[in-house]
Amino acid sequence: MNAIISMVNAKKFSTGVGVNDELVWKCNVCKRSEMDSIFGTEWDGLGIFENISKGSKMKWEINKSEVNETHIKIEFSIWMWTIEENWGLFDNNSTIVYLSNPSDYSEVLNFSNYKSLVPFWFPTPVGEYMGGLNLHKWYDVDNRVLPTLNVEIGKNEISIGEPAKNIKIIAIYNDKGVLNSYKLYIKDNVVILDIFLDYLPWYVIPTLIILSVIFSLGIIFYIIKKRKRVNIS
Repeated sequence: MNAIISMVNAKKFSTGVGVNDELVWKCNVCKRSEMDSIFGTEWDGLGIFENISKGSKMKWEINKSEVNETHIKIEFSIWMWTIEENWGLFDNNSTIVYLSNPSDYSEVLNFSNYKSLVPFWFPTPVGEYMGGLNLHKWYDVDNRVLPTLNVEIGKNEISIGEPAKNIKIIAIYNDKGVLNSYKLYIKDNVVILDIFLDYLPWYVIPTLIILSVIFSLGIIFYIIKKRKRVNIS
């Protein structure tokens, strides 16, 4: 009976993203001196924050997505943080794997092996998936408006000297399970790292074009009407 329940639960979660989807994040704030003092000077040498700086971007391209009774997985190519306009060749390939049923994790979870301390992607529906995980006390799931991970980690709670100060993270996810906004705070709610998903969905672009045309025509008609009034008077 338990196996049947597990299989039913496993089928309701998905990847949210598909093959050839491109995900681009942009760094809006990066206070390097503060990050160095909290995580050491090598914090941006490897991992998800490699070479990050203010104004730089990182891209993922989804190569494969897989959902079965036990696992949910995506495979993707990653272009690490750069300020160059031309992406060029990708830097490496990576894989993220979750259990299909969040309650199947036998241990309390934390993401201290991630330099970001939160994932950049979760299975969907993301709020339900996060809510089903047995997360460490550092993490609080908030599903009231948008799926959000609120993280508070005290000084030396990961290991000795890590972090070197109390930190707080607010990570907000979209309906595809993708990290939409990431803010890392220190004392007095000072943001020292701010990352956001930098994209326009395909269906938004035609809408923006139509609105721009309507707006432009509105201005033209307004000018013509105003000139006619001046001429009449």
